[in-house]
Amino acid sequence: MLAEWVDRLPSAALTLGVVLVVLVVLWFVGRALIRGVTLGIERGAPLQDARTRRALSKAKIPIAQPDTVEMRLEAERRRKRARTLQRVLESALAVVLIAIALTTLLTTLGVPVGPMLASAGVVGVALGFGAQSLVKDVLSGMFMLIEDQYGVGDVVDLGEATGSVEEVGLRSTRLRSLDGTVWYIPNGEIRRVGNMTRMWSRAVVEARLAYDTDVEAARQAMIDAVEAAKAGSEMVASNVLSEPDVAGIESLEFNAVMLRLLVQVNPATQWDIMREIRREMRRIFDERGIELAVPGEAMVVDTPPRRPRAHGGHDAHEGGDE
Repeated sequence: MLAEWVDRLPSAALTLGVVLVVLVVLWFVGRALIRGVTLGIERGAPLQDARTRRALSKAKIPIAQPDTVEMRLEAERRRKRARTLQRVLESALAVVLIAIALTTLLTTLGVPVGPMLASAGVVGVALGFGAQSLVKDVLSGMFMLIEDQYGVGDVVDLGEATGSVEEVGLRSTRLRSLDGTVWYIPNGEIRRVGNMTRMWSRAVVEARLAYDTDVEAARQAMIDAVEAAKAGSEMVASNVLSEPDVAGIESLEFNAVMLRLLVQVNPATQWDIMREIRREMRRIFDERGIELAVPGEAMVVDTPPRRPRAHGGHDAHEGGDE
């Protein structure tokens, strides 16, 4: 038996060499095809093309004008989606090629693969009842990729954890939270997705002011803080997408009047921009004498003292001489 296996060794080595060369070629060809597909997704249909614009017009789809903010945000979103799909497809291609290589190796060495595959099928059916969660994770991952719920680089809230998406797979998603913790969340366990960086984000800055504050002056000071932050930081100026808006009094609290500043910004930049706005807002409030509410301070309303009451629940003068 050993002599027969030794005699077959040269032909087996030649076969394995050919198979490895073919698999390597398939790997590069597959990666090229995947990159071509994902590059097409990333580029999208050019809206400058006349046929594309006519097709969108017939479908009654709004057409963004070239070089608009909407087009730039959509291009960034397509880039993230293409990168996520590229990673998933390359991983799937590697698994398929490795499976082919192992099957070919066993066949070349004379190991009967047919009975092993049949046994694996039976075992797979048996394990299928116990691996329903795995199937659920894979199906959820497929629908997540199709619907483009989030991609690599997005900051998301998945309920179980919140952080930046580092890797998206068919079975699980890997997040890194603010404190550096890496979370691995099975896709089937994700009940909701809050994407904080899809297309655009919003910087929200709230200020609680004293009751005697001039609301209009405070509102203008908050808007001026945004302009000052844009003038003092190139990062803020290049990432702010809209004019700042302070609608008015958002709430009346027991010791404060609350105003809220809203400004649309590029994805994942809202935290840095809010820090710059708060810094300028603190400076401008100090220069203009606008005071924030003191947490322990409350309004006191004088009320007349209550009359003493006699025993039995009646006033003292009731039942007496007038």
